[in-house]
Amino acid sequence: MFTFFFILMAAAPSERVVVPGGEFRRGSERAPDEQPVRTIQLTAFEIERTEVSIEQFEQFVRRGWHDDDFWSPAGVAWRDRSPGGAGADFRSAGRRKDHPVVAVSWFEADAYCRWNGGRLPTESEWERAACDGSSGPFPWGSEIRKGVRWSLKDVSNDAMRVDTAAVEEDRFPNRLGMKHVIGNVWEWTSDWYHRDAYQMEDERDPSGPKEGVWKTLRGGSFMNLPSYSSCTHREPADPSVVRYTAGFRCAYSVD
Repeated sequence: MFTFFFILMAAAPSERVVVPGGEFRRGSERAPDEQPVRTIQLTAFEIERTEVSIEQFEQFVRRGWHDDDFWSPAGVAWRDRSPGGAGADFRSAGRRKDHPVVAVSWFEADAYCRWNGGRLPTESEWERAACDGSSGPFPWGSEIRKGVRWSLKDVSNDAMRVDTAAVEEDRFPNRLGMKHVIGNVWEWTSDWYHRDAYQMEDERDPSGPKEGVWKTLRGGSFMNLPSYSSCTHREPADPSVVRYTAGFRCAYSVD
């Protein structure tokens, strides 16, 4: 007689990069909600090299979706109102499973990261990792390059098509080796959005306002112009709403 052992485990470990602790200059003069430019002190952390893929997220749906331990109280309430979330068809939107998952709410992204042993990055962590010392507005500097998964024309009147690249396919990874930190899909962060947050926050390991209406997305998407797809642009979004342009990656505290 054969005995089979089934182990419920998180997704196959995503490759992470280590972001050393230290100071960086956060913000820019390009938009009011990116000001003032300040020196921020961050503790070392890790962040995933790629955005979470469809396949990785579907593992969470199969193995962790119904476990309340991975959801915040507000997340449990959202999940109970939205059983199954947007659903596999919307999350994949006709793409291969190595593309970034889309149509996930902030609550789902938060729960996935908890299930995978991590958390969503703060805005400051995301910005520090994205530009990694570049003067910006892009990880490589100020040049607008062809081949980035963003839009170089106004597509507001075009039919919607989810036009992402696979999470590993990026011609312009940043200095840390992270892929698609700008373009491809917006990435959820842990912070509540407030226009004046940068004027009110601490200079050491800031984590955003204590409460709010919107969460903050970063990085732009395949539908956005380069001005939105920068290291510093901040985008408010309803945490309960799903969209074809939004995905995420997880961060991890370093003991």
